[in-house]
Amino acid sequence: MPEEAGRPPGGDAEDAALLAILVATTHGAGEVFPAAERAVREFHGVTVRPDPAGGREVAALGAVVDPREARFDVPSLLRLADSLGVRLFPLGRTDTDAPLAVDEHGRLLMLGPGGPWLLGETVRDGLTALAEGRAPVRLRPPRWNVPLPGLPAELGAAVRAALVAVYVLHSTGVFSARALRLRATTLRGIGVVAVDEEFPLRRGALEDNAEPLAEAMTRAVEAAGARPGACELTLTVPAPPGTEGPAATVTCALTTGAEPDAPALTLTAALSAASGPTAAALTACARELAAWAAAREGSPRAVSDEPSPAT
Repeated sequence: MPEEAGRPPGGDAEDAALLAILVATTHGAGEVFPAAERAVREFHGVTVRPDPAGGREVAALGAVVDPREARFDVPSLLRLADSLGVRLFPLGRTDTDAPLAVDEHGRLLMLGPGGPWLLGETVRDGLTALAEGRAPVRLRPPRWNVPLPGLPAELGAAVRAALVAVYVLHSTGVFSARALRLRATTLRGIGVVAVDEEFPLRRGALEDNAEPLAEAMTRAVEAAGARPGACELTLTVPAPPGTEGPAATVTCALTTGAEPDAPALTLTAALSAASGPTAAALTACARELAAWAAAREGSPRAVSDEPSPAT
């Protein structure tokens, strides 16, 4: 653990740390940000030794904190930073040759063969977790699947269910949708997209939108020479224009009418929503959607295609 390596909390490696930062930046790591500079100054030169008693949950690992050890991984770390939507700076390397990085929030991440992992909300916590063998959190694009058994393969029912999703997304703080998007694909032959169009929500109570939306969508499908009952219907709740950050990548969609698949809601987002406030809001949203689906039909709770994101 860091304390065992000879540096008390709040220590400062001074010149050696600044030299390591300079070397990393000359290899393309980019401008150092405050959280990265603090982490390097405090921990540069620390050698983390794994607990000899073994790991608590996974294998205990050692590491060395020196940005120069991860300088050749800068391209991979920059790609990861782009996916996460945060800045990263190389911090060191584990005994298994996995690069370590600190993000602009001061969290410690590891880029291993299985992808990115969150080791700790602080560098100290992350290094301690490595040494003690505490399980890291794998960062994956969030995805939940909420089965809706018994939902009629009928446009009106799908619209009402999608409006429930609109309410839950708003109440959990993900975003406040302004429209539903309908994609209707014919079920005969190769499947032709008859409609792919957004339908704005009206002001007022959400339930008052159900009938007008269903009527407008039915007219659009019929105008394309199809019938809603002969189509696979996907209703998407898109993020409103101007949404920024991880929430802009969130998509909630309901698909019905495609036999033999049962109707289901899916809630997905990009990797940038796998941690932080958006992850917490998404987890709350998925739980509320699952509770609604279970109460509606007495069905099992919703299943998650991926582990819940780190919060």
